Formats: sequence, C-alpha cells, structure tokens
Amino acid sequence: MDILLGFKAEVDEEKIPAKNFDAIRGVLADERFTPEIIIKASPAAAGLCDWIVNITAYYDVVVSVEPKKQAVAEAQETLAKATEKKAKVDALVAKLNAELKELMDEF
Repeated sequence: MDILLGFKAEVDEEKIPAKNFDAIRGVLADERFTPEIIIKASPAAAGLCDWIVNITAYYDVVVSVEPKKQAVAEAQETLAKATEKKAKVDALVAKLNAELKELMDEF
C-alpha cells in the first residue's frame, strides 16, 4: 500500500519510465477493464483497477504539462535578457538625447 501511495511522487519526479505506461495502454483500452466490471470479481481488484486508470491519467497530464513548464521558463529567461538589453539601450538613448539637447542648446 505504501508503494501505491508513494507512486504519485515517483511520477512527479519522472522516475517511472514512459515504457511502463505504454505497456499498460492495451489493458486500459479493454472495455472490460473498469472498476464497475471488476468489482464483481473482487472489490480490492476494482480498487487497484481504479488506481491504475487514475495514475495513468495523472501521468498523461504530467507528461503534457512538463514541456509547457520548460517552455515558459525558457520564455521567461529570454524575456529577462531582452528586458535587460532594452534597459541598456533605453539608457544609451537617454544619454544621447541629453547630449544632443546640450549641443542643440549651444547653437
């Protein structure tokens, strides 16, 4: 039971190979693999069936969200660099405008 309860953390930490979830897809596609059907044979097996369906769905969400999180982090880093560069350019433009104003005021 402890292994099952700790499995979500293993998924979150990407410690479970994708091939494990790929291997179960055929079973999940079987229309007879539902807690409602399996409970007739064993309530414990139905609970395990439900857990398998849900942890696989959770894995699918984690797998689809993680690349998006990485893309956001990369975009934020790019934005930070661009903002820093823009601030330097803005400072240079302000300096040049001030110098231009001085020269214009002299004439």
